[in-house]
Amino acid sequence: MSVLWIDGVGCFWISLAERVTVGGPGSPSSKPPHPRDVADIAILSDLKRRHATIVRTGEGYLLEAHGPARVAGRDVLDRTTLSEEALIELGRSVQWRIRQPSALSLSARLDFVSDHRPTQAVDGLVMLADTCLLGPGDENHIVCSDWPGQVLLVRQQDELWCRSRLDLTVNGDRLGNGKRLRSGDVVMGADLRFRIEMRAVILPGNE
Repeated sequence: MSVLWIDGVGCFWISLAERVTVGGPGSPSSKPPHPRDVADIAILSDLKRRHATIVRTGEGYLLEAHGPARVAGRDVLDRTTLSEEALIELGRSVQWRIRQPSALSLSARLDFVSDHRPTQAVDGLVMLADTCLLGPGDENHIVCSDWPGQVLLVRQQDELWCRSRLDLTVNGDRLGNGKRLRSGDVVMGADLRFRIEMRAVILPGNE
């Protein structure tokens, strides 16, 4: 899981995984949970420790329910397809919405609709299948309204590369035809700046 800090826009998680589990922090216990019993994204809520899994397939996204869940107002007993702008409801009150803004990319963004958040302040999650588009238009996965143009985060196996037609630098070096991003890299240009950190997300109880 990578963390993308975008000046003037917010903080976003970038996941290259095909499966992302969502759940609650669980009941306080002196015995730490086994890693497989901890969700990738732990929300401060009354959800089960592993309440649901969002799965990227070759054609789109599915939700696998391990606890009470609804998608587009319908109960999910096992799994269901996630359509564009579908409202995901977990438990009694946790709500997310999924977006696939670009017809040219299988990547999807998950936005928090309810007030429930992870312990780390974050504005959304991008499940990155191929590219993550950042820029001023609604076709971007992360809308950066004041940017002069578009920036692409491109997946190459388990690496992230930055590409753009804008005049950008990475840690002061010209972007040129593109550069591989490493943890701590800062990308800058006219009226834009972002930093990426590649690290594990700290879950409640694992600090």
